Amino acid sequence: MFSNPHFDRVRQLFADQFEPDGGSFLYRKGMKGAAIRVSEAERDEFVAVFNRRLRYSMWSIAPATVILILLLVWLVPDIDNTAGNVAMWIGIAAIIAPFLGGYYWAWNSPARELERRPQEGAALSEEEVRQLKFSKMTYGQLGIAVLAAIALVWKMSAATDIFHGWGMLWLIFAGLLIAGAGIQALRKWHYERG
Repeated sequence: MFSNPHFDRVRQLFADQFEPDGGSFLYRKGMKGAAIRVSEAERDEFVAVFNRRLRYSMWSIAPATVILILLLVWLVPDIDNTAGNVAMWIGIAAIIAPFLGGYYWAWNSPARELERRPQEGAALSEEEVRQLKFSKMTYGQLGIAVLAAIALVWKMSAATDIFHGWGMLWLIFAGLLIAGAGIQALRKWHYERG
């Protein structure tokens, strides 16, 4: 359940914090922190615990959503007014906050458990972090960002005049997104060539 490319990517990002080093692994919090040696069994246990906690966090969203819907129907029968909208957004925040808390608790679990263990190496420098980020970024991801910006403008142009008034904010946002993707693509290309 809840196996999709996004959560597969999250699981892989968590596992990538553990770099192979001989017969063991080096844990770097966020892939850039100070290196701490862990055994293969410890690494496998950290990954299994993270996957389990992520799954539990996801499972908690479904019943919480059902409870929110029932409470809104019971307490706020007219959801189209201001009070209904406020209640709905408060309910959504009440669902998302525990999920995010559980997610970050699971993500930082290795750092908490290994904080007293001696470090094997210093944290990565800014240049090493930049190299790592560019190696993980793909041109396809940047292309998808551009396509998403174009699709956003196309979708919003059906409901809003995007060339006048506040509708221009959609054009500005899409332009910034396209410019950001272009700049990142140029930086990646320059870094790969240099």
